[in-house]
Order: sequence, then C-alpha cells, then structure tokens
Amino acid sequence: MFRRINLKALVILFAALLSIVVVVELADSRKGGRTFKSQLVSVEADNITAIEIFPRTTNGQLVKLFKEEERWKVESEGKKYNADPSTAKRLISQLNDMKPKSMAATKQERWEKYEVTDSLGTRVKLLNGSEYMADLVIGKFSFSQPRNMTSYVRLAGEKEVYGVDGMLGSSFNRDLNSFRDRTIIKSDKTEWTKLIFDYPADSSFVLEKKGAAWMIGDAKADSASVAQYLNKIANLSDGNFTDLKPVVAPTHQLTIEGNNSMQKVEITGYWSDGEDFILSTNQNNGAYFNSKTTAEKIFVPKLEFIQKE
Repeated sequence: MFRRINLKALVILFAALLSIVVVVELADSRKGGRTFKSQLVSVEADNITAIEIFPRTTNGQLVKLFKEEERWKVESEGKKYNADPSTAKRLISQLNDMKPKSMAATKQERWEKYEVTDSLGTRVKLLNGSEYMADLVIGKFSFSQPRNMTSYVRLAGEKEVYGVDGMLGSSFNRDLNSFRDRTIIKSDKTEWTKLIFDYPADSSFVLEKKGAAWMIGDAKADSASVAQYLNKIANLSDGNFTDLKPVVAPTHQLTIEGNNSMQKVEITGYWSDGEDFILSTNQNNGAYFNSKTTAEKIFVPKLEFIQKE
C-alpha cells in the first residue's frame, strides 16, 4: 500500500515538475521572441518617400534622399541634386533583407564597442510622408573566416545590438556626392541618326547616318571606328562632380539626334587653359562634372572617323 502511495506521489511530483519546466520554457521563448528578432526592418519600398541618413563620415550631417515628382533627389546643407535612380530602392532592399544572426549586446554600456552610439554610428530613418517607418543605427563591421562579414545594428529606442551579414556601412556611411546621379549619357545608340560636333574655330563636323552607312558630308565614315565610339559613349557616367559653375562660354558641344521618339541628348563642354574641362548634360540637369578624361572620350576630332587606307 505504501508502495502505491509513493508511486502516486512520484507521478504527481513528476507532473508538477514537468508543468514548471513547460512554463519556464514558454517564458524563455516569449522573452527571446521579444529580444532576438527575426527581422529588423520590414517596409514596402514603394511606400517610402524619403530616407534620412546621418553618416559618421560627415559627422552626422544629414544627407536626405527623397521623392520629388516621381524622381529621387538627394540633399544636404542646402544643396540639392538628382540622386542615382537605383540607390534608394537598393538601400531599402538591403535593410529589408538584413536578418539578425547573433545578439552582440543587450546593455547600453556595450554600444560603444560596436559603434552604435549616436556619435559613432550612422543613423538611418525611412519615412512614408511624415511617418517614420524604420529608425536604426548602423555601427562597425568585422571580418571572420571564411569570408564572413558582420555589421552591427541597433534599433533606435532599444538596447539590443544585433549582428547581421554584410557591410552595411559601405552603403550608408557616405557623403552627398556618393548618392548622386552620375549620368552623362544614357541613350539607345541604335536610335541615333545624327551627331553634331560643335567645336572652336572651323573644326566642327556632323556625323550622320544615311541608310546603313555613317557619313561625314559626302565621305563615308569608318564603320568600325563609329561603332567603337558609339559603344564608348552610349552609357557614360562620371563621379567627378564640381560645384563651380563655368565662368567661360561653352567651347564644345555634342548634340545627338535620333528617331522621332528619342529625346535629344546635349553635352556641353567648357574648356579653359589648364586641366579643367567642365561638362554639363541635359540628361542630368543641375550637375556639373570636371573631367578632362571624360571630355576627351566625347569630343573627338573628325579624324577619329576617317576611313583608314
């Protein structure tokens, strides 16, 4: 009889202990669910109208990307330019895709180690109108073998620091010019029919497509040279921006005309003595480039297309 009572007591005790274990496990699970998130940012890219970035490299000076009449612009310290059309979408995608793979810290005292304080990190905010959809601080990154890169991120208003894959800092911790549109020429060369080269003195000429051949006046141009030139300039970009507007009159211009549906392309050059050769383009209004190398790619002499004997 005592054996039966003892067995019954053991069963009850076991059941009680099991219940305690289940409760503790559930509590731990819920606690872990609150602290170790499966995703840090989840937004619809089409709903984001602005990205505010406070890069460490600019000492926290705001760099803002925002939509203006369906086009992305970038602004900082009162200067506003066209932004790279693909940048905003890429940045939002990077934030949506980052998944925590580790919990690096849970206390504010360790923020400095991972550079996620307001002064050491790069703060990023995503907005839909005036509503903030995400707010986070991107800190340092570290390497480990084999080829494993980890960036450290903290959500604003929270103490936890998460490790995520990749080098987020290289995308966000940048200055104004890094987010700008670098386009000089972006056009479908198969639609081009006439290129007008306006140069100083009497060196101007016109390269025109007549039938299947490219001509300079009555002379047939070298087809290989023309093809090489068109390939070289059809998708041309440059990152050598300058805020100095030209103080001389235009010295060079290339006008590209095409089929009726094609928008005319105009590249204007301002050359002065020395190495400065400033360029502007109607495909990137408001931008000026100072690049003699790029200018030499665009403003070629007529001899470039003369058939070789």
